[in-house]
Amino acid sequence: MTSQNLNKAITDYYEQLKKDSISIDEFNFWLESLPEPMRTHFKNESIENCKGVLNLQRFVLELRDLSLEEFLKDRLTEEEFQAYKKNLVQ
Repeated sequence: MTSQNLNKAITDYYEQLKKDSISIDEFNFWLESLPEPMRTHFKNESIENCKGVLNLQRFVLELRDLSLEEFLKDRLTEEEFQAYKKNLVQ
């Protein structure tokens, strides 16, 4: 697996989300899903300060039924995708 292909695919995944499209409801739902002390930390930040947080971005994309795994599966070769999954387990 070339890391270039994986990096490009992951970048493309996150670029699907326009950061200004994260709603306050999505932000609050994300906050509720976080364990302490992360919840308190991000609750003290404004939504604007959190829009660049990858965890929030992925949460919103997944909430909108845009799975990272499915996205990568569609864009990587079978060999690259299997190598990606294998690296997740290690």
